[in-house]
Amino acid sequence: MTTRDQGAFGGRAGGCLVIGGSGAIGRSVAVRLAELGGDVTVTYAGNSAAAEETALAVKEVGRDGVAVHLDLGDAFRVREVVGEAVARHGGLHTVVLAASPTNFQGWTSTIPPEQYLEQLRVDSGGTYTVISAALPSLRESRGSVVVVSTVANRRFVLRDVLSSGPKAANEAVVRAVAAEEGRYGVRANAVGVGILDEGMTQVLIDHGDIRPESLEVARGRIPLGTFGKARDIAATVGFLVSDEARYVTGQWIDVDGGYSL
Repeated sequence: MTTRDQGAFGGRAGGCLVIGGSGAIGRSVAVRLAELGGDVTVTYAGNSAAAEETALAVKEVGRDGVAVHLDLGDAFRVREVVGEAVARHGGLHTVVLAASPTNFQGWTSTIPPEQYLEQLRVDSGGTYTVISAALPSLRESRGSVVVVSTVANRRFVLRDVLSSGPKAANEAVVRAVAAEEGRYGVRANAVGVGILDEGMTQVLIDHGDIRPESLEVARGRIPLGTFGKARDIAATVGFLVSDEARYVTGQWIDVDGGYSL
């Protein structure tokens, strides 16, 4: 039987876990994984209704979908949720970290160290805890991890350290997992998100952290001349977790219309 005959996930047992299924990117990723043939557990921190809509969208594709609450800062609950996903799906072959803990833009000189440390604890510490808890199952399935990151780690965006700092740490973890877990067949990669016209960008606009006129200036710096969509991120994640990318690990792909150039 060929890999193509076995489906996008190479016939691996188990399902998918998407951390952050209530946002635009998480929803698009979950639906894409379902389209590829995966059953999906999605998590949410606060917006249960949006996460339930994501689970329903997965079911509409014909796959099993469920939404569960998860505070990434609660290490015990992280391990519990990973265990529940393993039990529900009979294993895990795909883990996608698509959560974006709420952060607001501010000058580095004005952000208290305590606020930055808390962002590190939840965003980077939570990512590490999820991957750590999932590794035994990923080794068994020879599965993969994808961390959704930011292009701000290649082209720094002013007042964005609460996002770019923890996500730089996450990218280091991706490289560590790729280098150390490859002997077990586990792959790890990252996707850098550019400027989208939905999701967190809209949240920051609504909060007043981003002015519409500033977005237009940013658009002028994008070679493709347009903002991205969550589905653009999902398409790249779908490739990276599939067997089409079976020889790709330790990489990050910026999906940004060329903004990071």
